[in-house]
Amino acid sequence: MNGIEKQAAFYRGYLIADSSLAPLTTALATIVGLWLLVYVVSAIGGAEANQQMVRVATHASSLAPRSP
Repeated sequence: MNGIEKQAAFYRGYLIADSSLAPLTTALATIVGLWLLVYVVSAIGGAEANQQMVRVATHASSLAPRSP
């Protein structure tokens, strides 16, 4: 085995096995999907919560006594 073949064999040991790519891809897709779901739910819930807070703040400010 000459020098280039030794180097190729050495680096071949660090390659990712093809059989491990499918579970890795599935795990990555699941993580991204869950993150997207949480993001969308928080964005929708956040908008409704903000509108409710504005209504409560407006109502509270109208009830507050005014100083002369």
